[in-house]
Amino acid sequence: MAELKIRQYDLLVTSIHAVVLEPTKWDHLLRRIGEAIDATSGGFYLRDKHASKPRQWHSFGHSEQSLANYAERYVAMDPWTMIVNRTPVGEWVAEHQHFDDAFVAKNEFFQRYMLPNGLRRLIGTRAFDDGRIEALIGFQRGPDAEPFSDSDTELLTRLSPHLELACRLSTEFSRLRMQAAVARQALDRLAAPIWVLDGDGRVLFANHAADEGGLPGMAVRQGRLLADAPAVHARLTSLLTQATSRTAQSGALALERQDGGRLTVLVAPLPAGSPLVADSQRPLVLLMAHDPSASDAQPLDVLAALYGLSPAECRLAALLLEGWTPAESAERLQVQVSTVRTQLKSMFWKTGTHRQGELMKLLSGALLLKV
Repeated sequence: MAELKIRQYDLLVTSIHAVVLEPTKWDHLLRRIGEAIDATSGGFYLRDKHASKPRQWHSFGHSEQSLANYAERYVAMDPWTMIVNRTPVGEWVAEHQHFDDAFVAKNEFFQRYMLPNGLRRLIGTRAFDDGRIEALIGFQRGPDAEPFSDSDTELLTRLSPHLELACRLSTEFSRLRMQAAVARQALDRLAAPIWVLDGDGRVLFANHAADEGGLPGMAVRQGRLLADAPAVHARLTSLLTQATSRTAQSGALALERQDGGRLTVLVAPLPAGSPLVADSQRPLVLLMAHDPSASDAQPLDVLAALYGLSPAECRLAALLLEGWTPAESAERLQVQVSTVRTQLKSMFWKTGTHRQGELMKLLSGALLLKV
């Protein structure tokens, strides 16, 4: 590779890595790659392999109308895409290897889309394919330009592994962002406050109810959840220490409301296998408030999401909360008592509890969803 191409390669690799965290930079990246190979335009799209249309576009040198026409009418008849889809990921395909002038003169895609938009020369690749999502990237030149050269193909081929990794990471980050957004919306619909804290009371997460209403006699100051009354603060500190110790246990704290009622504040350790715990590399606590007078409903699906309870474990929990014994629950569920005991042990581990009474206290405080 010529020295100029090597310098371009180094700069382009840096730009490729940048798009993983900042997807808006794809357009800029495409333009920089295009400049390195003298392309007048370029495009990149992600699509679900089971869908007919791309779900994410990035481009340079194309008008919005031409992109819309391509997505709506011409993507299905693009002969270059058909060839690329049969080519291994990362292998670049130039149109002159497959489409001579005679083909172009008769082909509907070239005659109705490419040439009217001032395009003729093509080179591209299937940059990523995980079986569900694929990414295609291509660059174009005008009708009077030379085909893309071997030197152009060499540079692009060296970039392929970096492009594939960027696509893979971008796809995974997009999925995680979607999951986080869905989880956040679900937690923000909870009527009761919920926090994730460390052992010192530092707030790592608070839902909308916690941010807006909080708890009577408690407030977040300098990033920590603190109680105003010394006795309540001492009890909260003790519960946080208990929930983050080596033999972590759940506990509860009673708070007086202004109307004379009482709130139950549950303090429970997050499981060691929780991604939050793994990311923070220290024990964390789920603190949630429950108003016993609000409703008798027990939305076990909330705790199922928070603690990873299986559907079978949720069914068992519902029966135990109704007052059925493990043996009676086994009979109603038509399973062996040993199966119920195994499920109970799993629920203890997932919720950080050690006895059935602790587990029931935790589950009975399941938060109420706003409707």
